[in-house]
Amino acid sequence: MANALTTFNAEYWANEMQATYSKENVARALVSETLASQLVDGTRINRPYRSALKATTYTKGTDISVYNDLSGVNEYLDIDTTPLIAFYIDDIDVIENKWDMATIYARDAGRLLNNIIDQAIFAEYSNAYSYVAAQDLGGSGTGAAAVTVSNISNLFTTASRNLDKYNRGAQGRFAVVGPRLREILSLAVSGRETMFGDKVGMNGYIGSRFGFDVYFSNNIPFSSTIVTSGIPTDGQTFIVDGVTFTWEAHGTNCNAAGEVDIGTSEDEAYANLVLAINGTTAATTSTYYDVSADDRETLTNGGISASYTSHALVISGYGDVVINESDTSNVTSVTTTSYPLFGVKGSIDLVIEKEPSVDFVRDPDRLGRNVFAWTRYGKKTFTKEKKGLVYAKVDVSDWV
Repeated sequence: MANALTTFNAEYWANEMQATYSKENVARALVSETLASQLVDGTRINRPYRSALKATTYTKGTDISVYNDLSGVNEYLDIDTTPLIAFYIDDIDVIENKWDMATIYARDAGRLLNNIIDQAIFAEYSNAYSYVAAQDLGGSGTGAAAVTVSNISNLFTTASRNLDKYNRGAQGRFAVVGPRLREILSLAVSGRETMFGDKVGMNGYIGSRFGFDVYFSNNIPFSSTIVTSGIPTDGQTFIVDGVTFTWEAHGTNCNAAGEVDIGTSEDEAYANLVLAINGTTAATTSTYYDVSADDRETLTNGGISASYTSHALVISGYGDVVINESDTSNVTSVTTTSYPLFGVKGSIDLVIEKEPSVDFVRDPDRLGRNVFAWTRYGKKTFTKEKKGLVYAKVDVSDWV
């Protein structure tokens, strides 16, 4: 018998599309947005600071000869960043699609814009006046420190000491940690009879500890330096946050997701890998084949970017990112540092001129609408506020 009845099989559509999962944004709870009310138009708000006074000793009956020369230095915050997400929805698709794709994509765009702002705020860690390094956590030198259950309390107390040193009050202190540090912190306090320890042990809640309001974020900045020493080997892999890039022999064409041409030299190979990671240059079979849409979403949400100069591949972004190179014979070292942030709330100023929102504009030449999701903002850590921020250099090179 050879029946062929599959033509009559029924097919159904689920009522809901697959969910998309976004990072929770917390950074705006830590900044000051008071300047926004003062910038009613224009693109710049000035905020100068004055010179410090010095005291001298006065001798009775003598002329005062030393006066303070008063001066000031101007600083300003510019509204200079306008992230834009644009797409088009045809009227025919509006009629025939099962779902309202314009609304769904507009919601996705709003989440992405908020994520961009979150990352921009946490990038201000580089303007912090002080930092916690290996020498503060039982090691030596000013490099990155390995954080463990036994020394994580030192991470907080050192950050606290740096804030105390510069007369930053005890009120409004915050700490922002990623998944790994949250895990270590949970293990460190799980057996203690404290409210924080109990809450972490039961449900993963982040509360107050060591005088800090502790926040969890998947947008902790990181930077990784990969020291290269030769041309990669065909078939070996390079993995960034779970996204796999596979080296492909030169001249055989890249035709599978994530394949990267090794070129004819080390420099050419890693230049192609930079193109593949950044995804900003149209892929060709002679350079790279783009990763899957899901993997590209991972890299985009992580704000991950790469650059390469003479034996040094630098990858940066946000989150607890693991980087692996299977061809260790051509990689001298992989050093990855995470930068959790501590400080006093309000030390970073943020002005959002236009909140993330979506504009629907009829296309003059088509039956449909152009959709523009955008925001406009500026951020700044002013000189006098930099001492209210501390970042940590956390060695995460051995994360797997």
